[in-house]
Amino acid sequence: MTKKQKQRNRLIIQKPSDETSHWPTNGWSKAVPESQGIDSNALADVVAASEQQELHSLVVIRKGSLVAEAYREPLHPDSLQDMKSVTKSITSALVGIALSENKLQSLNQTLASFLPELAGDMLKSKITVKHLLTMTSGIHWVNHMDQSSVEMMFSPNWVEYILNRPMAHDPGTKFNYSNGDAHLLSAILERATGQTLAEFAKTRLFEPLGITNFTWNQDPQGHTIGAWALTLTAQDMAKLGLLYLKKGQWGSKAILPRQWVKESLTTRVRQTLADGSQGGYGFYWYLKQIGVDKQRVYDVFYAAGSAGKRIFVVPALQLIAALTADSQDAHMPELTLRRILQAVRTNGSLPRNQQATDRLEEAIQSFAGMRTFVR
Repeated sequence: MTKKQKQRNRLIIQKPSDETSHWPTNGWSKAVPESQGIDSNALADVVAASEQQELHSLVVIRKGSLVAEAYREPLHPDSLQDMKSVTKSITSALVGIALSENKLQSLNQTLASFLPELAGDMLKSKITVKHLLTMTSGIHWVNHMDQSSVEMMFSPNWVEYILNRPMAHDPGTKFNYSNGDAHLLSAILERATGQTLAEFAKTRLFEPLGITNFTWNQDPQGHTIGAWALTLTAQDMAKLGLLYLKKGQWGSKAILPRQWVKESLTTRVRQTLADGSQGGYGFYWYLKQIGVDKQRVYDVFYAAGSAGKRIFVVPALQLIAALTADSQDAHMPELTLRRILQAVRTNGSLPRNQQATDRLEEAIQSFAGMRTFVR
């Protein structure tokens, strides 16, 4: 490796400044990729490669600026898109806000303190908020073919369905991915705050971030669905990534406690992920390392929804990538992120390259015309 190549790698790996000059409450400031150290030609390759994937939209943010976005027609920047289980990461954020406002006493508060009917159940009475946040409630939940989730959806009372499930393990002893655990958190937060999860989110989280366009469905009893059913725009997905990148700070206001963000992004469970790689799970956020090459390996945290919905955050590069898709390829989201990381050349700026900028715009236009899905 030449001295110049070593210097380039050092530039990429060093930690950028935490300063954000523009907060995107009223919209993202846009920047030419080269101004943020990203090669437009390489980004054009990312977009071109995505034409062969079931990617619906892609938003790339670096150092607080939007450097590229692509949408497959008929989608556009204002289109609301189904987040699937990315919703859980927003539910997690709302738990942190409720704790900061003393609406929740602690993560050790029990489910039975909100649902007194569980007081006589030896095991379920021991389930805590933390157990629900780490998917270790012990409540039996069958994920094969989404069996338990489908049964819940067709039941007349979702919370009752979850609470009537048998216990498979003592609380806190075994991880099992469960939409039931996330939905119970919604029911708990509603009792703690006196508002539905969607109402609480609107005033405490979405409005401060400038998120005014969203929907969030309810169960038959009117409880906001804690596990899924939130729709956002791709640009607003990226705002949530920036909030966590900035440790809960938004301008002069701390929307999330700094300590809550740290705890949320601490590995609670180590697991084999859907693509076969190893990673960790925090409070409804995934964590892992992603290598671009032998010299560049980055810590990444992300919110994940089925079929390729992601909010990726790479703190060392101050980079956020929001993806929506309808893909059965478990490798696709991370492969897309890795290609984006390969496009990052420096923490400074690159010379303006109009030819490369034009090629990126052409790739975005070509991607838009690939009508391969039905809304």
